[in-house]
Parts: sequence; C-alpha cells; structure tokens
Amino acid sequence: YRLAKTYKKDANIIMNDFGIAIDGLCNRISHSEDYEDVIITSSEAMGKITEKTLLVVVDTHVADYVNAVDVLQKAKNVMIIDHHRRSTEAIEDPILTFHEVYASSASELVTELLQYSEDKIELSKLEAECLYAGILTDTKNFMQKTGVRTFEAAAYLKKTGIDISAINKEFQNDVNTYVAIADVIRNSEIVFDSIAIAVCPSGIENQIKITGQAADELLNLNGIESSFVLSEFEGKVYISGRSTGSLNVQVLLERFGGGGHMLMAGAQVDNATIDDVKRQLIDAIREAKEV
Repeated sequence: YRLAKTYKKDANIIMNDFGIAIDGLCNRISHSEDYEDVIITSSEAMGKITEKTLLVVVDTHVADYVNAVDVLQKAKNVMIIDHHRRSTEAIEDPILTFHEVYASSASELVTELLQYSEDKIELSKLEAECLYAGILTDTKNFMQKTGVRTFEAAAYLKKTGIDISAINKEFQNDVNTYVAIADVIRNSEIVFDSIAIAVCPSGIENQIKITGQAADELLNLNGIESSFVLSEFEGKVYISGRSTGSLNVQVLLERFGGGGHMLMAGAQVDNATIDDVKRQLIDAIREAKEV
C-alpha cells in the first residue's frame, strides 16, 4: 500500500477478517488516520476493479488460499509476492512474480521492494512495525529460517524508529490462553521417539491461535524434532505442524491439502473426525520416515 501511494496510485487493502493472531495490529491500523477507509472487504473491492487494476497477492501463490478468491478471479493483472514452496495449484498467468523460497517471510520480501525502490519510501512507524512483526512471526524471533537478507531487512525497518518492545506486547497471551496451551502440551504424546502430537480441546476461546502456538511450544521440548497439533473447529480439522528440519512438514501436510514451508506448515481437512485425521497423520509420518 505504501509503495503504491508513493507512486501516487489509488490503493486499498482487501481483508475480510483480521484473524486472532494479528487483531491487535489490525485494530491499530483501522484506527489510524492514514488508513481511514483503506481496508475494504472483497465485496467492496469487486465494485472497484477495472481493466487496469493491479491485484497484489501476498504470502501465498495458491488461488484457494487467497482471502478474496472472487477478486482474484475478476482481476486481469495479478502480482505475487511469496516465500512458500511452489505448488502445482499456483495462480495462473501473473504479470509479475517475486517468489523466493529461501526468504524468511513475505514481510522480508516486501521490505526488500521498499528498500530498493527507485524513489525513497517514507514508511510510518506503524507500517514498519507491521513488517517487523511479520518477520518476527515467521522466524520465531530470528531463531529459524533467517539469512543475511533477513537481518538486512530488519535493520532497514529498525532505522524507522520502531518500538520492538511494543511489537512483542502485541503477541503476549492472556492467562487463559497460556493455561490452555500448557494443557495441550501436557496431554501430548510422543511418536517415533522425537515427534510430538497433541489435540487441542474444542470449544475453548482462541482455539485456532492456541493450536498453532502449542505446536510452537512443543518444539521447544528437549528431544522433540517435530510437532503437530490438531483441532476441530466449525466442521473442519486443523493441523499445525512445526519442525527443526529433520522432517519436512510442508511436504507431509500437502497430503492433507495444506502447505507452508519445511519448518512450519498447516492444513484443513473437511468431512473427517479428529481421530481419523490423527491416525492418517501418524501413517503419513511413518511413510515419510521410511523413505
């Protein structure tokens, strides 16, 4: 958005829902004067699209994962910015693709576009903090999937005067969420000596958020090289997978219709019980380890 406005182009951000994980940052954006009427829904975007409209798809290149599939289908000009392993279900015929699987995150790639733009981009503190938060999230506080370019991007954002402590506060959990994550970890089981599998109880607040964070925390346990947490929500079984690198969780969860990258991936399974998905997951892990 900031890049487009620098070049004096009208721009909007399409977002149908904020999602629990980033609701704090999104609330700050929606209450910022600079972003008044900028964030719109896909139905609003459908009325704005023309033959010359450029749709920029960020953090995925798979059509089904796009937050506004109807807008994607209508747009004539599509650009993709992504860092995930290329899928056979990729969006067809984009006019430009910035796809780097070795990048830490889409936020790193967007930051590089800003860094090397011909015109100087004046990022607001809020914009820089959002990008920095994206890098922090995908690298687990610079502990995973980082390279020289990751730290160069972070340094560029830091020069804008961002408040790192304020960013970290956005990701702090309340007591109930922390206890729920601890419960998931306590009830986990170890398979194949180094892989933890757990089930998140249904009906609890922030269930999907807890599923992902519990998978992160399980990976911190001594001897655990991969972790999976399953959760049943609104008729679907969600799987969050994490790995230190010994098991490619992206390839494994692609078998369940999911994706991500080798250290962090997820999937959603329709028309199945959580017990069935768990058994299928264990079978898939067994096959992967036997290869």
